[in-house]
Amino acid sequence: MKSMTNVKRIAILAALLTVSGVPACGKDDSSGGGGPDGGDTGPAYLVGTRVWNDTVTTSYVHVVPSLDEATTIDPSKALEIGGSATLYSIPGLGWFAVGNAEDVTFTRYTLSSDRKLVKQEKISLQPQGVQKLWDTLYVISPTKIYYPDPEGQQIIVINPTAMTVERTIKLPQTARNGYLSVYGYGSTMRDGKILFTVGWFDWQQGDKVLGETGLVVLDTATDTVSRVDVDNRCGGITTPVVMDSGDTYFTSSALAASAHKLGRLSTAPCALRIKAGADAFDPSYVANLSDVTSAPIVGEPIPAGGNSMFLRVFDESAGTVRADDQTWKLTGQPVWQWWRWDVTTAKAVRINELPSGTADVLWFKVGDQVFGTESKSDNSSTTLIDLTAAGGPKRSLTAPGFLYGLARVQ
Repeated sequence: MKSMTNVKRIAILAALLTVSGVPACGKDDSSGGGGPDGGDTGPAYLVGTRVWNDTVTTSYVHVVPSLDEATTIDPSKALEIGGSATLYSIPGLGWFAVGNAEDVTFTRYTLSSDRKLVKQEKISLQPQGVQKLWDTLYVISPTKIYYPDPEGQQIIVINPTAMTVERTIKLPQTARNGYLSVYGYGSTMRDGKILFTVGWFDWQQGDKVLGETGLVVLDTATDTVSRVDVDNRCGGITTPVVMDSGDTYFTSSALAASAHKLGRLSTAPCALRIKAGADAFDPSYVANLSDVTSAPIVGEPIPAGGNSMFLRVFDESAGTVRADDQTWKLTGQPVWQWWRWDVTTAKAVRINELPSGTADVLWFKVGDQVFGTESKSDNSSTTLIDLTAAGGPKRSLTAPGFLYGLARVQ
């Protein structure tokens, strides 16, 4: 029998992998629609948390009026879901839903005038062969979202207004034997086309990462595949970061950097770019992150505003690396420093205001703010850190349990 510590670790890794594929999760949840039922029109945020009790997982969705540090959460008022839940939202529309891993369903909710969550329609993704839920959505319009299904190598087209499954887009070109095809945790729109990356990870057998990155280009008017490109200059990419310039950067994850250090990924930590207006990787650009930071283990991009991104750098003087380690043993060590990389100057500096921690940090974009998470070692509570606060990072709301989801819905 697994110990309690190992059960929790596996559950947390599963949460990170299904929320973001590899640690950290990118979410962009801007303000939602008007007040519910003519009631309170002030801001409303949803905070999703999980609590583990032995081998039992319980999820909660809390409604709060603010993300400020002084905000308190009353667990007795939360929506409770058995098992691992996933929080979905569409920025600017006030649309949100809760995914249930137990039966692979989406249930839409609305907010009542007294700020209670009211259940609406439910759809199941079982008929499409979905085995587990990821929290990534590609928003096309108020009546169309794409749900990426890595295990099934497909995109499921959903009408979120009608809460109906419209069709599927098959992507057999993204399959790689022995690897999970991890579709990007964000996407880029270009003239009626949506672009997202594919990274290939083996978390089950060899703990390896494939040294290449796919780029899927879909026509959103016809829901058809325009093309699938493959770039062999950089591997382990999962997350796009869009700069104020309009350029989109794609940087290898901390897990990929760890895999390279352990000899399980051929490409060193790196970044690719799609220039503003383009729909393909820039063939003239690839950045070696070790040159940027003078550190061999670096990755995990998080938006920092402007033309910058945060990176995580493994401090080898404080951490340990053994040849037979699993990659998560490196990402889980609390020795990852925070750095900010300005892509226009190609310079990176360490952020001393943020202490070193694990690379397994979820992050959320809410409007113009980007929040990271800081969980207690036993995951009894999680504090949001406003990474883009004026004057430097600052602590925000603290929630009970492991915080997995965040959205502004009003």
